[in-house]
This record gives sequence, structure tokens and C-alpha cells, in this order.
Amino acid sequence: MSANTTDSPPAPFRWLKTAELGYAEDANTKNSNQQMDEQQDEEGRVCFHCGKEEANEVTFPKCSKCGVASYCSRDCQVSNWKSGGDKMGHKFTCTAYKRVGEDMMIMFSDDKDAARQDVLSKIRFYAFPYAVYKASKAGRGFLFVQSDSSLAVMSLPIPILSNGRSCPQQRSVFLHWLTMEEYDKEVCRDDFEMAAMRKELKSAVETYDEKVEVPVLTRFRCGQIAVGIAPLVPDYKLCQILGKEYYGHGQDSGAVQLNIDDV
Repeated sequence: MSANTTDSPPAPFRWLKTAELGYAEDANTKNSNQQMDEQQDEEGRVCFHCGKEEANEVTFPKCSKCGVASYCSRDCQVSNWKSGGDKMGHKFTCTAYKRVGEDMMIMFSDDKDAARQDVLSKIRFYAFPYAVYKASKAGRGFLFVQSDSSLAVMSLPIPILSNGRSCPQQRSVFLHWLTMEEYDKEVCRDDFEMAAMRKELKSAVETYDEKVEVPVLTRFRCGQIAVGIAPLVPDYKLCQILGKEYYGHGQDSGAVQLNIDDV
């Protein structure tokens, strides 16, 4: 089932605390993402519309609004602005590319907040029913959203890097519903720096209104983590229905992987 994202946008999220993890990536994470970094850093840019590569001594002009999307011709730029069919036009992605820049890095805290909200809004028709369903089984807790990709990569509306090339791996998130006891015993045991979020996370878990919101802890490959409270969209009753439909088939103990370009 595909998520319908044509309704009104959700209310703003409340981010309670953000941090940057200081440790280096482990070997497995580095290996799984090495090809994405190499592709962004070493391969040349291509036209965002037709895919034509820049020649050695020719640099394509870029979109004047975002300064990122490049085009081999005026015709390609005009055609790509709105596009059509199953291809999202640059008109709808320009702001996101301006946020990540040519280096695929989000620099400002407000932009990071907006990027996290964009990721969660994209998966909300699956993630929030999962949270409501799991809470009905395990009790009060929080939705733990993790990704092996960076926040910048995950926040883009389409799987195209700033150099115009496709992401070399599937963009996905992993969802867990955890109680505070599980957080202490599992998450903080394996990653001591995550304990820095405990105070705000515990407060969110103890005080959130389960009928209208859900506590969220996010962690991305770039080391960016955040605790917040998200509004339930769709609403609680629909989340109950969808939660049972999606997850009520003998999979109560498992995490869920969502490929964001398939929802």
C-alpha cells in the first residue's frame, strides 16, 4: 500500500534536544556507505534532467535558487522544473537541495530540524501506526528511528545526490518501539553517548498524550541524533486501524525497515 501524502502537512514537531555523536563510524557502516561518498566526491556532475555528464573543461550552469542542480541546457532546466508522470520536478525539490548544498551537508540547526521533520513526515503513514500498535502491546515508550544514511541524504525528496547522480544504495530507516528500560539496557549499553539524551527522552515518554502525539528518537549515520515529540498524522483512530493491518500478524517483537522511496 502506498502512503497518501497529498493531505495537509502535519503540525510542527517539538524538538527537545539535539546532539552530534563524537565517535567515528564503525567498519561495517563505513563499508556500506563508502560507494555513496566516493560517488559524490569523485565522479563528475551530470545534468539533473537528461543525465549528460560534464566534460573535462565544461561546467554546467546551476539553478539560481538552490545553487546545486546543474543543467546542460536551458531546455533541460525548463523541462526539469515541473517534469511530470512519476518524476518530481525541481520546483518541488529546490528548497531541499539548497539546504544540503553541493557537499551534501546540512550546516544550520534550523535546517537540521526541518530535515528531520521531512524524513518523518514522509514515513508517517507507516511509522506512526507502528508506534501506536506497538505501544498498545508494550506500553509507554518511544519510536526509535535509525538510518545507515546521513540526514542530508535521507532528507532529499528524491534519491538523487547533489551531483545529479542516483544514490547507489537504497535509502531506508529502521523502526523500533522501545521502553525506557529497553533504552537503558540495550541502546545505552551499546552506545554510551546515547545516554546524553536520557533526561529529555524520559520526560517525553512520561508526559506525552498518546492520543495526539508520539515521542521520537532519531539517529543518522552522520552522527546527528535528536529527541522530539511528533504529532500523530494520521490521527489516533486511523493509526490503530492501520497498525493492526500492517503489523498485527505475528510480528510483535520485530523491528521494521522502511525503504523511503517505496512509501
